[in-house]
Amino acid sequence: MVGWSFLLWSMGHRTLASSPALWASLPCPRSELRLDLVLASGQSFRWREQTPAHWTGVLANQVWTLTQTEEQLYCTVYRGDKARVGRPTPQELKTVHQYFQLDVSLAQLYHHWSCVDPHFKEVAQKFQGVRLLQQDPVECLFSFICSSNNNIARITGMVERLCQAFGPQLIQLDDVTYHGFPSLQALAERDRA
Repeated sequence: MVGWSFLLWSMGHRTLASSPALWASLPCPRSELRLDLVLASGQSFRWREQTPAHWTGVLANQVWTLTQTEEQLYCTVYRGDKARVGRPTPQELKTVHQYFQLDVSLAQLYHHWSCVDPHFKEVAQKFQGVRLLQQDPVECLFSFICSSNNNIARITGMVERLCQAFGPQLIQLDDVTYHGFPSLQALAERDRA
């Protein structure tokens, strides 16, 4: 356990420039996904821009940092096991692909919606790359419950405190500790205590 504690305190947030060998990419034009618009939109409350244009958050009980160029989405995953440090595996990248629903063509949807809605056509150019996330249903439900009569900053804090109180600790990067979203079982057991 001592090795784990040392690993938690010694790891820092990665940037694409600081450790390029630990990143993998998915082809994804910015017109299909804009991290800055999607991750701060109020759909999910687990992502933070830790360094400019680098978003860190929890997805499928793993901590990720994401960034992008005009044509690529770059991803790195933090694993608690020092022996498993490396680029995201194809299976891990599939998780990111599914989360952002990258198999859905926004260009086709935007074209269709622009044809049937003149207002959408007018604003679509300002909001390219905005897509719905395919979130964990339990996390989505509890985030929705927290959203009643609140703003994004307050909901983000409520969801984070829920994860800190009942979710498993995943990893610490710099001075930020990341927790997974608690399972229904963990929440139910805590209620009985």
